[in-house]
Amino acid sequence: MDPREITHALAIEPIQTLACGSSVEGAVRRLHTESYWIAELPTSTMHELVERYQSGMRESSTLDLNKEDVLALGAGSEWDHRIVLQLRELQAEKPRALLQRIIREGGSVALLVDRGEQRSPFVIKRALAKLAELGIELEID
Repeated sequence: MDPREITHALAIEPIQTLACGSSVEGAVRRLHTESYWIAELPTSTMHELVERYQSGMRESSTLDLNKEDVLALGAGSEWDHRIVLQLRELQAEKPRALLQRIIREGGSVALLVDRGEQRSPFVIKRALAKLAELGIELEID
């Protein structure tokens, strides 16, 4: 899969891409057997995420939250809130179709959560269902 196709479908600029096929690095010719597309999801403070959530409640087109999403936000941890809200953009028709195609063609999609210096317990319950629904693996650093 061409990494430009992923960038276009997700409307997120990648940090790094590598297309499947041959490439030349100096005098060495290499054959890449997989394509890679790595990006950082836009980060927000909890305050900003709550504002987006509240704005989505007033303007349903912004976040398009359903009953399960509202319940998940009410009962989840901070990490649940962050993941559920940031995955909303990937549930739109175009990004979702791309994720399904990647998985159908034998590829994989992973969300890497970098906790940085934070060493408090990492608890998510509600977001796991959203990740599973989208076919996204969870990796915690």
